[in-house]
Amino acid sequence: MMRRVHCFAVVFIFLALSTIMPGGEKPAVHLAGLQIVGPGYGLNGTELQAFHQQSGTTLALVAEAPENKKIVDVDDDKCSLVEFADDRGHTLLDGVDWGGFPKISEDGRMALIEVSSKRQPSGGAVQIHARGTIHLRVAASMITENIENLKLNVGTKAYIRQQVIQVMKVQAENDGMTLVLQISREFMNNMKDIRFYTTNGDPVEIWSQGSFTFGNTSQMEYNCNIQTIPEALRIEIDLWQELEILKAPFKIKSGLGF
Repeated sequence: MMRRVHCFAVVFIFLALSTIMPGGEKPAVHLAGLQIVGPGYGLNGTELQAFHQQSGTTLALVAEAPENKKIVDVDDDKCSLVEFADDRGHTLLDGVDWGGFPKISEDGRMALIEVSSKRQPSGGAVQIHARGTIHLRVAASMITENIENLKLNVGTKAYIRQQVIQVMKVQAENDGMTLVLQISREFMNNMKDIRFYTTNGDPVEIWSQGSFTFGNTSQMEYNCNIQTIPEALRIEIDLWQELEILKAPFKIKSGLGF
């Protein structure tokens, strides 16, 4: 007689009741979602995985900036999780990973970051408990600085607030121009946005960009939608001001409702 075996993987995604830390002068943190993925199946237990996600438990947390502050980034390397368990005392502090590439709202008021564990809650558990700290880099204001006439010759230097911006590469491509600028790591971390214009004032579209940091130096590469390399560009750079690091503690007790 053939015996039928039923196997399943379960994912819950929901908004749940959480403890919100006081706002005002301090960042507020609340739970935006919870995901639980059961074990995988098939070859090596990885061939079939629910929602194409690895087995484990993931919290999605939203941090809200204090009044009159903007979130610049989230330092996921310094974020901590000191408690992660279900209401039966089963710990989930195994293989904890703060997901890279946190998302920040357009207005800078909120940031979304995920933290995952390789474990799932025990059978019969009805609550998840979590406690930790999110590290936010925030700014109080922003200014715009201009370079009126940056010559596009390798080695050309410009200065903004005693910081050096140097042209490292200018190269024509089939679909435009590649421009590499070298700046200090501190300057790059303070940048919010950059815009290029021709000396006639026409905007130059940036269709891709990347950066590479080594020590205290960073290089930023821009692919620009401009067919003929101009002699010079006008550049606008938005810089964050009054930067500081804020710790956003959170304590969550989440059930299956909201």
